[in-house]
Amino acid sequence: MSNIIKSIIIKLLYIIIIPIILYDLILIVQSARNKTETPDVFGIKLFTIVSGSMEPRIKINDIVIIKECQDSEIELNDIIAYRVEDRIVTHRVVGIDVQNDESYYITRGDNNNAFDSDKISFNQVEGKFVGVIPRVGKIFVILKNKIVFGVIIVFLGFLYYIDRKKITRQMERKAKRRKFERNNNLKKEEIPN
Repeated sequence: MSNIIKSIIIKLLYIIIIPIILYDLILIVQSARNKTETPDVFGIKLFTIVSGSMEPRIKINDIVIIKECQDSEIELNDIIAYRVEDRIVTHRVVGIDVQNDESYYITRGDNNNAFDSDKISFNQVEGKFVGVIPRVGKIFVILKNKIVFGVIIVFLGFLYYIDRKKITRQMERKAKRRKFERNNNLKKEEIPN
């Protein structure tokens, strides 16, 4: 029974961690090609929340799913992610100020008492909030560490190697058993009754 549980755990690790690793690899390649833009996969960006400014809707260590959008798609009460210097902020749009055909967004965290100090231009906007993955942010933060990322890849490779070896041994045993049974059946047929 414990082998079944181990097998299930290994398969679950593959199902959960391999997509995260592939996603990270895509982001690493995109980051290397263009260091000024936030990498995305099919227009989707994921950010880990590090403050409680959007609680209770979005909590610390949640991952927000942000989809790239056009200026005209952003409306009052939408949650947007935007760049301020070298950090990403995810807050709600509480006002829109149009000057010279350009929109500037007034934002505020749901858990904050005051509006954000700067108006946000569309150039700063990373995209519009479409969903949240609760409490998974720690995994992404850990996987951003290159050493941890490398260790996990080596560990998954090792698990894969062990799993393949086990399957190969099982197949060899079955083949030997079939051969043994075939030989025994032939010997029984040779013995006269």
